[in-house]
Amino acid sequence: MVRQISFEVSEQNVTTNVVSDFEDFEALGCNSSDPFAVIVHGWKESCQTEWLVDMIGNLSIVRSGCIYCMNYNNFSRHDDYFGLVRQFLPISEVLVTKLHQLEKFGYDFDDGYMFGFSYGAHLAFDSLRRFGPGKLAALDVCEPAGPGFDGEQQYREKDPKEAAKNVQCIHTSDNYGTHERKCHQNWNLGRCGKSQDAAGPYPKGSHGLCPYMYNSAFENDFLAMPNKQNCETKRLAPAWPKGFRMGYFMDRKSDVIGDLFAATSREYPYADNTFANEVNEV
Repeated sequence: MVRQISFEVSEQNVTTNVVSDFEDFEALGCNSSDPFAVIVHGWKESCQTEWLVDMIGNLSIVRSGCIYCMNYNNFSRHDDYFGLVRQFLPISEVLVTKLHQLEKFGYDFDDGYMFGFSYGAHLAFDSLRRFGPGKLAALDVCEPAGPGFDGEQQYREKDPKEAAKNVQCIHTSDNYGTHERKCHQNWNLGRCGKSQDAAGPYPKGSHGLCPYMYNSAFENDFLAMPNKQNCETKRLAPAWPKGFRMGYFMDRKSDVIGDLFAATSREYPYADNTFANEVNEV
């Protein structure tokens, strides 16, 4: 049975770096022999945000074990984004502490999975690197935030690939999303990963659509295709196997590394595979 567990980030545990809640995972119905998943939301979001609730449902279908949501809404709900950025390191330390608790419980991190969106993507990068580079099996992130991070040397110097054995990054905007492309796989969706035809008002602009597209990929294929738009790239993936796709079901055992492209549509389910049959097979 899959159980959803939310752990709160409060003023107290940010100050003390101590997370005392939910240390008895077994009492919550979790089993250390099961896989586990962690989800980290973005600015102005919580564990009740629409895409996050949908993701818990999707993960519950394809994974057993407990799903943990890091809820730092006490800080992220405010309008002062750069104030949130200034509190990044102590908030990240809370997640590091939680990861150590999960390890102490007995979880096998080779069965572990984490997802982070926007500011939460950077929390995932930082906490996993400090917890233990390459311990976690799989990290998927949507739209790592650009503002407050891209221009800061302390973050630009860090290698996101150190966060897990495989780090998949999905990009959908160039206004709020990072301009960096340093993950194992860097998926550029829509118009070169810079904008989406489906973009509408907040929270589903080009940036906010990313986790919705990731959720759609549980049932719809966002297949890799040639760089038809001649998008700028420094690490173009030279080849990929037929059927190679973005999302949770991406073949993480493949040798595909670098920048990848997938078309998107104006309407849900957002996938557009018009050019996907033109594969560059390994």
